[in-house]
Amino acid sequence: MTFLRALLLAVSLLVAPPLLAQTGDADWLYRGSDIARDPGWRFGTLPNGLRYAVRRNALPAGQVSIRVRIDAGSLHEADNERGWAHYVEHMLFRGTENFPDRRAREIWAELGASFGSDTNATTDSTETVYQLDLPHADRANLDRSLEVLAEMMTRARFEAAAVAAERPVILSEKNRRPELTQRFFETSWPLVYAGLRYAERDPIGTEATLNGATAEGLRGFYRRWYRPERATVILVGDADPAMLEELVRSRFGGWQGEGSNPADPDPGRPTEPASPVAALAYPGVPVTATATWVRPYEAAPHTIARERQFLEEMLAARIVNRRLEAHARGESAFIAASIAPTRQRAAANMTSLSVTARDGRWREGLTEAFAIIGDALRAPPSTAEIDRELRNIRTSAAAAVQGEATALSQLHAERLASAIDNNAVVATAQTTLDNFERIAPEMTPERIAAALQSLFTGSGPRLLVTAPEAIAGGATALAEGLATARAAAPATRAAERRVSFDDLPALGRPGREVSRRTIADMGVTIVRFANGATLTHKRTEFDRSAVAVQLRFGRGIAGISPNGANYGWMSPLVAPSGLAGLDLDGMERLLTGRRIGMSFSIDEDAFVLGGQTSVADLPDQLRLLATKLVHPRWDPALLARFRSSALDGYDLQFASASARAGRELGSVIRPGDARWRPVERTDIEAATAETFQRAYAPLLAQGPVHAIIVGDVDLETAVAAMRQTVAALPRRPERDRAIYPPRPPAPNPEPVRFTHRGDPNQAYALIGWTTLGGRDRTRERRALSLAGNILQARLFDRLREEEGATYAPSAAYLGAESFPDWGIVFVTAEIRPERAETFFRVAREIVADLAARPASAEEFARAQNPVISGIERRLATNGYWLQALENWERDERDIANVRSYLADYRALTPEDVRRAVATWVTDQGDWSMLVLPAREQAATRE
Repeated sequence: MTFLRALLLAVSLLVAPPLLAQTGDADWLYRGSDIARDPGWRFGTLPNGLRYAVRRNALPAGQVSIRVRIDAGSLHEADNERGWAHYVEHMLFRGTENFPDRRAREIWAELGASFGSDTNATTDSTETVYQLDLPHADRANLDRSLEVLAEMMTRARFEAAAVAAERPVILSEKNRRPELTQRFFETSWPLVYAGLRYAERDPIGTEATLNGATAEGLRGFYRRWYRPERATVILVGDADPAMLEELVRSRFGGWQGEGSNPADPDPGRPTEPASPVAALAYPGVPVTATATWVRPYEAAPHTIARERQFLEEMLAARIVNRRLEAHARGESAFIAASIAPTRQRAAANMTSLSVTARDGRWREGLTEAFAIIGDALRAPPSTAEIDRELRNIRTSAAAAVQGEATALSQLHAERLASAIDNNAVVATAQTTLDNFERIAPEMTPERIAAALQSLFTGSGPRLLVTAPEAIAGGATALAEGLATARAAAPATRAAERRVSFDDLPALGRPGREVSRRTIADMGVTIVRFANGATLTHKRTEFDRSAVAVQLRFGRGIAGISPNGANYGWMSPLVAPSGLAGLDLDGMERLLTGRRIGMSFSIDEDAFVLGGQTSVADLPDQLRLLATKLVHPRWDPALLARFRSSALDGYDLQFASASARAGRELGSVIRPGDARWRPVERTDIEAATAETFQRAYAPLLAQGPVHAIIVGDVDLETAVAAMRQTVAALPRRPERDRAIYPPRPPAPNPEPVRFTHRGDPNQAYALIGWTTLGGRDRTRERRALSLAGNILQARLFDRLREEEGATYAPSAAYLGAESFPDWGIVFVTAEIRPERAETFFRVAREIVADLAARPASAEEFARAQNPVISGIERRLATNGYWLQALENWERDERDIANVRSYLADYRALTPEDVRRAVATWVTDQGDWSMLVLPAREQAATRE
């Protein structure tokens, strides 16, 4: 990932204290680059060739993020070893010489790290990365953790029994991939990656090679590629860099590879595919045409010149994508279209054009997209188009500089690991901004036009069309459609349009503040205004310059009748439908270069408009949201496009076990309630702009507005912005007091059954117990939440490690605060159909055992410590407080529950959890759901 791309993700870095003495080669990352080094990093190389990078970083407090990167992935596998890089990754958690199977996971849980989020590993085509975010990282805990990681890299055991036990886990991971995804890979990779090793190196492997894996073979792969010259250790966090470096030397300095370091396999070079066109027919898939231009991968140092080239290409792509998007919003044969330039290490440089057809018209959609690209290739973009994109990039760059001091350690670690894999370097946010400002003036229309020309060079276009049925005429029709699109006359370019906040209607006279209440111990102030609006404010410095805003109003789900029509599927349209006289394009132009956004959601007890902004943009952020409330717009063209997309993708809800489960789950756990009823095709077909407006206009007018503002802004600034906007609105009527609670599931020994149309080897099972919700009995509800963590760990051991029945079982407690009688404890997993009874049996046994006997002190600590460390980190985020402050203006219980949050979890005991499960879970029978394949299973599947 380049700097400029990283800016778009607002990833920023912290400048640390001056460098200390270096060990070995300290220039390995920056060699060949003219980009200024980030002085916060301390780089070195041990005598055995292992590279390392350490950095002091303050946030999260007490945490150190560790990454161990091995420069080997699926491209390093022989033909008979496909999937073995990933298999080896799994086996490293199955035991080393001094740490038996599962012990690494147990140690890190005891130290407060949660498996899956804090501890994990990934295998890709070119690398394998091991991750540990250690929350309480004193020297002893760090040393212990690095001891475990070093053993995994150097002394892993590959016992035949462990290899056999892990095989069904990996096969489960492979088989949980949606059949459509697998078919897409099988069809597209030979087309796009012809001539490249990448085309035949899916990291998950094949059933034949996975079943053929032996302890001896996996050990050979491990010894060949896991060696210090191919390893990089990254440590970032709230610790002394000298101590971090000392621990790296101590734990990894003795690592020696066997024999010489092998050369990377030849990745190949792009060649022409057997046919330049291909099609994939799969029931329910939207009709999509993807054209790809392929060029040889170019490895080059990360320099200012490379950044200049990337910026040129980025601007070219963004300008074309805006034109494609503008066309899609009108009378168009495509619902969506975009181009994407990519550079894939050890594979190829590519440009792809993806076109999602409207009503199946892929030929017309592809032709219209090519016409727009043809216009872009014919004449340079305007300076106004370039300036628009530069302003947005500059805003992201400036935000990164402002937030640099509060960047999280895990972001630093991830960014460096990504840079290594992409032959890039890292720099401070200020350096990145300076480099951008240095090259931005060079971004002339002629340069961008030349960059765009370069994106459509190389072999191609190669065309892949996906459709629910076979394309009539086959390859001949595909080739003819592509030829027609390539011959399309350039489109006519739309005129530019200027929009400003002056175009918005006035909101009224500034509102009057009537009272304040300060909750000193929480750093929160509640301000009330004469029009009935309120502001709940908390200043934080968790994310410098960032401010989170919510406007909450109405009753939300609780105020919607459970017997009416379900219009919830339309809710994603509310925000982009515009406001006053501005459609979506107008809003996007209005917000160019600003840190302002708008989202809409429906909570169980309120409707919510939200945005992420800055101190400088807070007044206009609030003005935008307030204007939406009083001057909403209902865009018929946007609805028509959304409806077409929903209809085209409708059948995908039935294409896999997990998709069908996602469709039906809401109605299973809230039976007989129209608010969670699955949306039917007829509902979508019948939707009009009028029904959209009738459904949502009254909701936007419901009740007084309760604002929550959390972030790096002082109270008086927030109050002043409120007075000009939300407090200036007319008084809104009080909320309808009617509350319609959902009904909980009733015990039923037989599962509710559904079928899916996808892979016959995939099923989905869920079993649950109805329990309590609401805002009272907080301690018991928190005990149930902790019970979910214990259940998940036990399920992982039983269903994954021992039974091999599933890859990722999960368990949790879910309670509705607004509805005291609605809560569930549930267990779920994707499984093979024949393992359904095993799943239900094991889940019932584990829940019954937890109700009968408290967990041991050791097991309880492994569940409780990650929860506590997670809460400690969550309390230092704007996101937590934005949610936690909901309803403080009207319900004292919510304030008390936040006060007791961390203390309650620290005070819970194994007996508290056992008692809660016995009292509120196993006091009645269970209920369940099962999704099975409609097709019969095959004997085997490659």
